[in-house]
Amino acid sequence: ATTEIYTLSLHDALPIYTDILSSKVKYMHIKLLALDIDGTLVTTEKNIPAGNKTAIRRFMKNGGIVTIASGRPISGVTRYAEELGLNVGGGYVITYNGSRIFDARTGELLYEKNLSAEQSARIIDVAEKYNVPITTYKGDTAVTDNADDKYFYLEVNLNNLGLQRVQSLRKEVTYPVPKYLITGEPDYITETEKLFKNELSGVSVFRSEPFFLEITPLMVDKGTALMWLADSLGIRREQVMACGDGYNDITMISEAGIGVAMENAQEPAKNAADFVTLSNDDNGVAAAIKKFAL
Repeated sequence: ATTEIYTLSLHDALPIYTDILSSKVKYMHIKLLALDIDGTLVTTEKNIPAGNKTAIRRFMKNGGIVTIASGRPISGVTRYAEELGLNVGGGYVITYNGSRIFDARTGELLYEKNLSAEQSARIIDVAEKYNVPITTYKGDTAVTDNADDKYFYLEVNLNNLGLQRVQSLRKEVTYPVPKYLITGEPDYITETEKLFKNELSGVSVFRSEPFFLEITPLMVDKGTALMWLADSLGIRREQVMACGDGYNDITMISEAGIGVAMENAQEPAKNAADFVTLSNDDNGVAAAIKKFAL
């Protein structure tokens, strides 16, 4: 008798792998779903497509809990939380890449981390040393002394922020702040990231988009915030699913029991994911929910 040896190609193995993964998730029963906004939940036109809405509402109707997880401030998230019914049916909102967590129904602030006065002063020192325009936040207002590029105005307009221009951030910032933002062309942001990482310690420096560089308190990120929320709700890591596309989504994609990257995601986000779904313009969130959470 002869023994035949079969070699399974990646193309052949992928359906088997995803079937196993799907069965595993259904067995674990996803209870908490975390959704990034830009490039994930919404289309290029910044609207939630009908397919995503239907799948999310069905997940919630079945008892699932939804949290939006965004780098945006609360003013830039409220519209989408209300559109999904989180303010009525219950849910949560993670803002500033994990610096704040709100109860979407009551508006209660559940979790907060800020940069200290000393950290703010050091960040401003580095910005002045390299003549880098930076922005911070006071409530629903962007506060800056010299930011003036198209990406800065994108941040302000997308999030319905007020704008306060000051003579000196050093003199103005006497209050706790969740983060600083640096905006600019992708090549500029890449080089600026290196400079700030070399100069600063005790804070997190990372790109949230190719044109956004963020500076937050150490150990403040979407993954840490998501796991805090899950723990506070008595939900195990294995029962959490997270969908994202950007650099700032990598931690929650990695931390969640099932991490999902969009087809349009940055490559590092895809590499961190358990599964790559359709793009944000093709109801990718709905496809992931139907496969793993319904």
